[in-house]
Amino acid sequence: MATAEIRFQPQRVNGRQKTQQRRPAALRLLQAERSEEIFPLLLEEVIALGYPRAMVLDINFDTGDVTPAAALKWPRQQIPNFAAALWMSEHPLITVLHTARPAVLAKTPLHSRPIYVHPILYSNRNLCWEADRVRSVSCLAVQNFNREKRIRLEDQVCSTCEMRSYAAVVVVELTRNNSEARLAELGELIELANRYLSRLFKVEHYYNRMRDMEVTIAQMGTVMQSMADPVILTDTQHRVIMQNKAAERFFKVPDEMTEGLVRAVELNNLLFSAALSSMLVSGSDAHRDLTLVDAIEGEEMLFEAVSAPTYGPEGIQIGTVTVMRDVTDLRRADQELRLNYDKLSGAEEVVRQDRDRLNLIIENVGDPIVVCDSQARIVLVDPLAQELFGSSLDVARDAQQIKNQNALATYVTAFTYSVAEKETAPLRLYNTTQKQEIEYDARSGKIFNERGQVSYTVTVLRDLTALRRVEQLRVERRMLEIEKFAATGRLAATLAHEVNNPMEAIKNAIYLMAGSLPENTQPVYNILKSETERVARIVRQMLGLYRNTEQVKPVNVNTLVEDTLLLLTRQLQRANVEVITDLRPLPDAIIAADQIRQVLSNIVINARDAMPSGGKLRIRTRHIPGRDDLHGWVRIIIADSGTGIPQEMMRTIFEPFVTTKGEKGTGLGLWIVKGIIQNHAGKLVVRSRVDHGTVFKIDLPVVKL
Repeated sequence: MATAEIRFQPQRVNGRQKTQQRRPAALRLLQAERSEEIFPLLLEEVIALGYPRAMVLDINFDTGDVTPAAALKWPRQQIPNFAAALWMSEHPLITVLHTARPAVLAKTPLHSRPIYVHPILYSNRNLCWEADRVRSVSCLAVQNFNREKRIRLEDQVCSTCEMRSYAAVVVVELTRNNSEARLAELGELIELANRYLSRLFKVEHYYNRMRDMEVTIAQMGTVMQSMADPVILTDTQHRVIMQNKAAERFFKVPDEMTEGLVRAVELNNLLFSAALSSMLVSGSDAHRDLTLVDAIEGEEMLFEAVSAPTYGPEGIQIGTVTVMRDVTDLRRADQELRLNYDKLSGAEEVVRQDRDRLNLIIENVGDPIVVCDSQARIVLVDPLAQELFGSSLDVARDAQQIKNQNALATYVTAFTYSVAEKETAPLRLYNTTQKQEIEYDARSGKIFNERGQVSYTVTVLRDLTALRRVEQLRVERRMLEIEKFAATGRLAATLAHEVNNPMEAIKNAIYLMAGSLPENTQPVYNILKSETERVARIVRQMLGLYRNTEQVKPVNVNTLVEDTLLLLTRQLQRANVEVITDLRPLPDAIIAADQIRQVLSNIVINARDAMPSGGKLRIRTRHIPGRDDLHGWVRIIIADSGTGIPQEMMRTIFEPFVTTKGEKGTGLGLWIVKGIIQNHAGKLVVRSRVDHGTVFKIDLPVVKL
């Protein structure tokens, strides 16, 4: 477009203005070679018609601004008043512009005198070349010329050639003589300039498109030549139209022509044409493997030819573009990959079998197994461990499983950050099957990564309940045997004691008969004397059978109580017996520890059996000082809330073979207890009420050393 202001200057000759004979306006406009020359020529012709001043406003569709583009004889300070924007619907110029028809504005704030406003749009009475070629009536130029519908400036893009329209406004200051003929002449002049402008605008559009196309073709040629893969453009007869340098190596005869090179190129062209024909006939294959001969190296190369048809403006196929990718190394790699895949499949099968064997072993181990990561999070559990902790996919876990997880996480975290590679420790968890807490023997090991860091920990939880039960049964059986042996010894000692007294009398009588018997009875007397002495020896041996040979020593009774409860805690828990202890500080008592431990075990087991539905077992220890501050007593009180002992049995409970357990009891426990307490010079008192429980009070003497 022209500058914002153009001043018309007539020629002067010798200080006088020389008026040239003006050429017709149509001829002057026709001589314009560029669209930017139309508006200055138009303004000069408007002034030549006798109008005082004229202006052209350009419209920018991107920003919506309406700005002065050229002005002739218009005061410079008034030119900015005509600037506007398309969104200003009440602006006088914008109102006329939307109607796309010229108008005379007698009074307007833009200018003090009447002005003539004439909109200009890209228009033509004939279809453009693109619309005529495709036989389309949707040509923007024709639509603007015919004004078939209300013109919208935002839609000024041709749907056929995609050319963007132009728009402008010509503003002319009117004189006093504003006849219709004069305004019609002015309008014809502006329309004539618009027709010339439309032609030049279209020509420039074609020129710009052609130049852009040439740039695009040059860029595509550069891209094609720079490609490492052969690219070939052929026509419908499979004749080569264009190919890059990579393709010339296989399909173009080099300058140094030899018979072998010529045959290699001919063979390549023959194979390439055959492949194109095959793909064209099949109609579905867009790619095919193609073996060519390198004309320079003489080696066979495997290519993957990918073809795509090219179409003309009418949609008719005019050729084919083929890109060939060298897949020689790729196929070799593919073969090696297949071989490696077969080997990997074999190895995978071996690993799968090993995994299945390992899973079978884990499932049949019989102990819960847990695998955790370096953050002590569970990643793998076997079915037994899943009952304790739940799986990682379980959302709804019960409270006991969450509690077990917290206990395991604490243990595994401490083990993970420790320096030990293996560790064995007790771990108390709630067993949902047995409905109680069980102490497991946790054995853990670490798995290290290539950096020597802990990646996983494996923990095997072994339930020692059965083993401890067997051990407890063995201990109980041993205690029962000891009780029977002790009972037998006591019984034998009792019998020997009773027999020993008459035997002593018999021995004395035989001794007194030594001098009063006849000679002929002496052999009988000797036999009677020897046999009597032998019976006495047997009786003495029987008396020594129950003799206590264990040495006494200072022992803390509280320690014996704690050891006994630790040994029997499993039995008490299974019987739902709650143990309440109140152990006060005690001096050491001079006792036989094993015998006192046996006393405590017998009484605690009897209390457990007396509470089949559960109950409470209270054990208290006290120090009872003596009057002289040297002697005293250690008192042990064992009370249960069981069924109690009937009153009629209270007098005989310490006798052998007296029991309240029926066939389950031997009736020797309390008899042995009483004998042990008596051997220690102690005291034993029992109080019991039916359905209220039983209380045993044991006093053992203490002497300060």
